[in-house]
Amino acid sequence: MNTMAIPSQNKNSRNHFTQLSPGKLMGLRRITDEKNRFKVLALDQSNSFRKALKALHAKEGLSKEPDYAEIRDIKLKMVEILSPWATAVLLDVNYAARQALSSMSLPKNVGLIVRLEASKDPGTKSEYEPGWSVEKIKKMGGDAVKLLVYIDTEDPENVKAQINFVKEVSLACAKNDILLMTEELSFPRKGEEKTSPSYKARKVKNILEAARLIGPYTDILKLEFPGSIQEDSASQMEDNLQRLNEAAIRPWVLLSAGEKFDLFAKQAEMAMQAGCSGYMAGRAIFNESFDNSKNQDTFLKSTGVERMKKLNTLVDKTARGWMERYKITAQDIAATVDPQWYLDSKPKNLRASESMSSGDY
Repeated sequence: MNTMAIPSQNKNSRNHFTQLSPGKLMGLRRITDEKNRFKVLALDQSNSFRKALKALHAKEGLSKEPDYAEIRDIKLKMVEILSPWATAVLLDVNYAARQALSSMSLPKNVGLIVRLEASKDPGTKSEYEPGWSVEKIKKMGGDAVKLLVYIDTEDPENVKAQINFVKEVSLACAKNDILLMTEELSFPRKGEEKTSPSYKARKVKNILEAARLIGPYTDILKLEFPGSIQEDSASQMEDNLQRLNEAAIRPWVLLSAGEKFDLFAKQAEMAMQAGCSGYMAGRAIFNESFDNSKNQDTFLKSTGVERMKKLNTLVDKTARGWMERYKITAQDIAATVDPQWYLDSKPKNLRASESMSSGDY
């Protein structure tokens, strides 16, 4: 499969990107490669790191709870070892965003995406991390804001609450001129498991509809794989991916959702063949580093790096950048810049030559 279908919403999406504000455009360039594709390392997890370290302690005969310093240090180690292979790193405010900057762990040429939302249980209304905001992410030098919303598209109350929050964050990002990446996640209802037939039966539809609902209010979509490689036929997955690419009014990246690496690599390849612009992966890359504390560095420097390289090869071979997706050139974007673009309010009938000062400099 290598259809690279162009979404029917192409014209509106194209206009969105040709007229992208300078702060958003700068952020988008900072987090993508030279061909405008995404190779993003996701390290914004909080509770999953705590749980993984606690399990590692128990395995090694320790009863202590992971503390701030331990979680911070393992995250900074991952940033230092793995981020040189990424176009950007997604970090959380609690343990890693400023910490990675201040420790110089984050390379100068790697973009910074910062998580906005508090860590919440699936099905719970999204909210800001207490004391955190879009404005603060912009002020600290972040290139983009990441927002996660758990959404059940068949639950009107859930949809209303979550989309209203997405709209609120979207307005804040526009006000602060910073790129917004929004992630959707499906979740089992009360009494269901991820393996429940009822959940699996509606998950693909939920992903497609979530992409449609969120798309108009974000700049980039972070989406789940719409299907199961173990259970669905190749033709069914191809059809699901084509429909997802059609539903996505914005460029989209594939999230790893904690899948085993080999499985995620297969998902990523199929998604990119359908039009996906890259990946945003975390646990699929580094999960086994929590198996043995003594081998952690070795695992990250060998297996972790090799996994990043493999994903990057898939992106280089198959993924389509956001400019290619909408057939946009640099000249198209440059042509939209008004001579008085920097003025808060533009005087009527002011010619470009009249807006210039008359000094020698």
